[in-house]
Amino acid sequence: MAADQPALSATLSLLDRSAVRLESLVRLSVFSILVAMSLAVLAGVVARYVFNSSFSWTEEFAIWCFTWLIFLGAALGVRRSRHVVADLLPSSRVPWLQALLEPMATTLLALTLIMMYAGGMQLTEMVGGLSASLQWPNSIKYAVIPASAMISLAFLLVRRVDSLKGCLRNLLCVGIAWLLFQWSDAGGLAFLASFSPSLVMVAAFFLAIAIGVPVAFALVLGVFIASSASFILPPPAVVQNMVTGSTKFILLAIPFFLSTGYLLNLGGLSARLIDFAVSLVGHFRGGLAHVNILNSLMVGGISGSSSADAASSTKILVPEMVKRGYSPAFSCAVSAASAILPNVVPPAIAMLVYASVANVSVARLFTAGVLPAILIALALMGVAYAISVRRDYQSSSQRAPWSTVRHSFLRALPVLVITVGVLGGIRFGVITATEAGVVALVWTFILGKMVFKQYDWRTFYRAFSDCAMDAALIGFIIAASVPFAWVLIAEQVPQAIVGWAGAAAEGPLGLFLILILVLAAAGMFLDLTPAMLIIAPLFLPMMIDAGIDPVQLGIIMIVTLQLGGVSPPVGLLVFITSQIANVAPSAVFRAVMPFIFATMGVVVLLCAFPSLTIGLWNLLE
Repeated sequence: MAADQPALSATLSLLDRSAVRLESLVRLSVFSILVAMSLAVLAGVVARYVFNSSFSWTEEFAIWCFTWLIFLGAALGVRRSRHVVADLLPSSRVPWLQALLEPMATTLLALTLIMMYAGGMQLTEMVGGLSASLQWPNSIKYAVIPASAMISLAFLLVRRVDSLKGCLRNLLCVGIAWLLFQWSDAGGLAFLASFSPSLVMVAAFFLAIAIGVPVAFALVLGVFIASSASFILPPPAVVQNMVTGSTKFILLAIPFFLSTGYLLNLGGLSARLIDFAVSLVGHFRGGLAHVNILNSLMVGGISGSSSADAASSTKILVPEMVKRGYSPAFSCAVSAASAILPNVVPPAIAMLVYASVANVSVARLFTAGVLPAILIALALMGVAYAISVRRDYQSSSQRAPWSTVRHSFLRALPVLVITVGVLGGIRFGVITATEAGVVALVWTFILGKMVFKQYDWRTFYRAFSDCAMDAALIGFIIAASVPFAWVLIAEQVPQAIVGWAGAAAEGPLGLFLILILVLAAAGMFLDLTPAMLIIAPLFLPMMIDAGIDPVQLGIIMIVTLQLGGVSPPVGLLVFITSQIANVAPSAVFRAVMPFIFATMGVVVLLCAFPSLTIGLWNLLE
């Protein structure tokens, strides 16, 4: 046995090195794809606005790139364990439950990947012809799906392999998944045909996320199981729906704005905004709490990522708040609650997702988010002030002199130009949201790398490849929700909900009450993007028939669902802040409750007064 130990160690070491090399290759691929996509869209912008011409291929090329980015980035997310998991059961705190559920989650994840591989291979073989502008074989676009599934399975096989036992466990999980696939492909799930496909799909989805399968893969697994039971959607159609629904040109703005946020932090540009915020509100009682909130209002309007904002503000501001006497739980609660703002103040990623679902104007949606974002920021600052007074946090100090305010404003001005330029350009039809995103990205890169020289190329590569993965994970959730929503619609579920809600509610306010209850419940368990992609198509027709503007509805949906990020049991934003600051999540959940109530008060105002959302657009017309 002892003689076999060196051979075993060498084998495990070889597996680990192979996985690292494969990860490096995929990381380089997603980095290159994001760069190519950015340059293609930028070339289209330059050709149109500088040379008064256009390239016919740039949009199609960028969409193809986004397709490859989504699926390769999803595989990288499997390797890095970055996919969103809804921790419905306390498995992380109960060792025996974790030991039971983790292999089950791995098996179901492997089963989903095998189903994606099979469906992707069938689709690739079925698709023919050439693309319209690029004149490339269409099969190339879809070939990334089976390739991504195989890479993900390879990463799954070597995940946390530090012993022979771990290697055999992963191999056993994948082997069982293969047998389950063969059984289901041979009609093993036919006994479920007597049930509604929607019921089977939703039940499989919730069972999978309860076990610990990442939300996006649980959505896909639910669709595949429902399809295997009733043949409502063939496997090639499932993966084709995933690609078609997630690669609209408007959604390309997501990686661009997300990259802008990454480069803001990397280039030290967010620190300039923090200095400006300190000069404006740092002298109030509880000044650093107000700075935290105001920073999220300004930085969030550029990055559009709540998770990134929660992480950066916790790293930068929470240690300083604790040093000045604020409790760690309160400091984290302020960071988590203010991280709601990046998905409310434009240009927000959640708005782009909603615009693609509801088919509404991005410019109107961006404009509609301005006043609600300011109201939420004021409400959060009011709560922070009241708590600071009651707990005697950070006495008020002397107001910063005008020269300091002016100096910090001038230092922050190059960054503030991004928000003003994006909003102005989109509002007046000068530029589309996707084009504005790439212009903001390029401008931020020039400031951080060329003007202020804050990072080298190696650092840029790491940050940009991480951003490519995060953008891909958002895109993958969108892709996974498309066939899920298709099955619900095919099963007439939206019509049934519309009929029930219409009978139960009395007038628009009654409909809003039902909607908010549904959104609050969904937000407690699901991430904002999949929850919105599932719920928006269900409620949109009914709310529009009741005379409610879809733009007003979108802002209300985004704010209410985003509250789920700070609400138990999942509360992703709370877990991000508590993990970084090493604070008990339960303490942060208690500390964040007043901020949740304040934000819900703003939601009530948005429901009662439509002018708070659509009024600014009407004023600017």
